[in-house]
Amino acid sequence: MSRINKNVILALLTLTSSAFLLFQLYYYKHYLSAKNGVGLSKSKGSRIGFDSLQWRAVKKFIMLTSNQNVPVFLIDPLVLELINKNFEQVKNTSHGSTTECNFFCVPRDFTAFALQYHLWKNEEGWFQIAENMGFQCLKIENKDPRLDGIDSLSGTEIPLHYICKLATHAIHLVVFHERSGNYLWHGHLRLKGHIDRKFIPFRKLQFGRYPGAFDRPELQQITVDGLEVLIPKDPVHFLKEIPHSRFIECRYKEARAFFQDVGLPLKHKFGKVKDSLELSFQGKDVKLDIFFFYEETDHMWNGGTQAKTGKKFKYLFPKFTLCWTEFVDMKVHVPCETIDYIEANYGKTWRIPVKTWDWKRSPPNVQPNGIWPISEWDEVIQLY
Repeated sequence: MSRINKNVILALLTLTSSAFLLFQLYYYKHYLSAKNGVGLSKSKGSRIGFDSLQWRAVKKFIMLTSNQNVPVFLIDPLVLELINKNFEQVKNTSHGSTTECNFFCVPRDFTAFALQYHLWKNEEGWFQIAENMGFQCLKIENKDPRLDGIDSLSGTEIPLHYICKLATHAIHLVVFHERSGNYLWHGHLRLKGHIDRKFIPFRKLQFGRYPGAFDRPELQQITVDGLEVLIPKDPVHFLKEIPHSRFIECRYKEARAFFQDVGLPLKHKFGKVKDSLELSFQGKDVKLDIFFFYEETDHMWNGGTQAKTGKKFKYLFPKFTLCWTEFVDMKVHVPCETIDYIEANYGKTWRIPVKTWDWKRSPPNVQPNGIWPISEWDEVIQLY
């Protein structure tokens, strides 16, 4: 009986020890790993994830650009967001100390980089060297919009995008060009007739569906998954710019013919900040009106005021979003839905010149909006 009790006790101890060991393993895997999150592992040992196709493609691309002095920086939204969330850990990581791939190994079809074209000194031959390293590369060019209207240079083409594919992962290199408004611009990724539409899933690209405009970023170098890369010093600001970066090109010939050496002093101020505000500037032969828009649930509107009667008017527009464009060497916002905006104010026949126009009656979107109280006229009707 004593012998049986000893065997039972031994079995129970063995079972208890095994259960405790399993608990320790479970605790380490599910609690400590979750606590550490996506941050860089501090343990030494095997390198996890560095055999992924994404990481190998990025590593080879960085080797290529570093050896050829191509000044690229990371703009991939997914990777930048991960870096920003774990920035304290990333900035304290030195080259070669990383044991786990947490950023460039995240599953995705592309990794986006950018370069400022005016800093690229040795473009010649780079394309061929990339292909010699195993990349299949595609170069997208188009006309330089900055030269539009200059007859001798109009039509000159510039590089806008490079796509370099290694197996099934592609590097999208967005080429930023300087604009006179002191900002950076990239062009539309427009596929010409000879380009293979199946080269990559172009519609999934984060950049190039439209031209884009960005503030010039200050850059910083960090180590990510054992690779040294440049990123925007303020990644949050850059990420916020992306959804609002769409750019519409100015019609330069018409704009330059319209504005040439014009002085524009303030002529009158109507309305209040919260209601029907309007500023008008009068030059020698040009009048510039600035209307402030107000947003409602299903439409937008701006106001107008008749100075001699105090009558108010409202001009209704369908809701619109804003795109960037360049106007007299300035980066400015315009309605993305340009035609809808124009037709709302001038009708479907807006292309046909109208010789007689009454701002209070002619626009198809105008309607009465009451009258300013006489007690407020000194504030809401100011003539200069």
